[in-house]
Amino acid sequence: MEKTLIEVKYAITCNRNFDIIKNAAIAFENGKITYVGQIKNIPYSRSYFDNIILEEYGIAIPGLINCHTHAAMNLFRGACDDLPLKLWLEKKIWPLESKLTSEDLFYGNLSSFLEMLSSGTTTFVDFYYFNELIDALKVIPLRAVATIAFLDQVPDGEIYWRRFKELQKYFDMANSIGDELVKIALGPHAIYTCSKELLEKIMDVSEKHNLLVHMHVSETLDEVHFTKEKFGLTPIEYLDKIGILNEKMIAAHCVHLKDKDINILQKKKVNCVHNPSSNLKLADGVMPLSELLKAGINVCLGTDGAASSNSLNLFNEMRTAVLLQRGVNLDPKFPNAKDAFLMATANGARALGLDNHIGSIEENKKADIVIIDGKSPRLWPEYDIISNIVYSCTPADILFTIVNGKILYEKGKFPNIDIENIMGEFNKKALKLLNTIN
Repeated sequence: MEKTLIEVKYAITCNRNFDIIKNAAIAFENGKITYVGQIKNIPYSRSYFDNIILEEYGIAIPGLINCHTHAAMNLFRGACDDLPLKLWLEKKIWPLESKLTSEDLFYGNLSSFLEMLSSGTTTFVDFYYFNELIDALKVIPLRAVATIAFLDQVPDGEIYWRRFKELQKYFDMANSIGDELVKIALGPHAIYTCSKELLEKIMDVSEKHNLLVHMHVSETLDEVHFTKEKFGLTPIEYLDKIGILNEKMIAAHCVHLKDKDINILQKKKVNCVHNPSSNLKLADGVMPLSELLKAGINVCLGTDGAASSNSLNLFNEMRTAVLLQRGVNLDPKFPNAKDAFLMATANGARALGLDNHIGSIEENKKADIVIIDGKSPRLWPEYDIISNIVYSCTPADILFTIVNGKILYEKGKFPNIDIENIMGEFNKKALKLLNTIN
């Protein structure tokens, strides 16, 4: 693999001290960072490098981490708007999903990868169709957590139980991508679609194989009412009673929480994923983000799928997350731009158990790096770089997206990727599918 040097005006490391290095250099080879510091202190000659990226006004940041999405659901973008979650699922999404083909999903995934790369995302946690996700990752190798979905309170629910006997097949598929780019998570869909027995089995398998558990939790009032009526508990209390809550849990949404729920999440070290745009658009509510952060709970960011949020742009989620709390709590100080930026980087890495590998720009970590155009008019004056990035940056400001040391996006282009074919096939298949609905 090429030895690469990056020289930029600023590097936002997101290390423990949150160092921002001016006149920065970052060197990497074989997918791993070998130097981070000032240009004048580079311990190599320029001739050592195969590739040198010089961006006089560039700002290097860690690759963004989308901790909850359904990548191929961009096939449904704009077709399922203006409905609450229950009707959204039952009247639109599930009927559409019954007509999906593997080719639809393959191109849906590829299109979403292009969208994520062009908006600075290098790692994502997917909760959708596993096989087609892996096929797409063989073409465009982002870093991913691929979730194996489980739900047995549905017709033909027994097919999901069979997946426990097929775990090795899923491990083999994930490993086929190479470079340890893909991890596996177990995905009980939600309390209302999973039996207690299924959740207990998930817990046991997670412990046995040290696997993450990725689940929709306390997303809507309907879910809260369901759990209260059936079990006499909040969703968090119910999951805690089963014993599935721990540091391996990636709990997506966590919108409707009582004080006791927050205490349980804190005690059990659960990772919560804030999906502000999706929750707003579906009128689900607003996560009590400030209370979770003050309790020391690890909160990261997700876009959800483009069928609900219409976008896979994490910069938008950072901005929305902060502004929502300002409007709800009337507190202009907390959370702030730095809090949001960490949610999209270091906090996400911690949630995925990858904080020794990604989430910050540090020596010996993976070269998952994004370079922003620091001379964009949206990012001047350079008084507060983090504020500019969180509140003002757009995908149009992304110059490079690098995953595992490979440049996958460069100034509006995708090297070695046939974008015209991908987008042409995607659009054709999506429109054919969407034209079947009322």
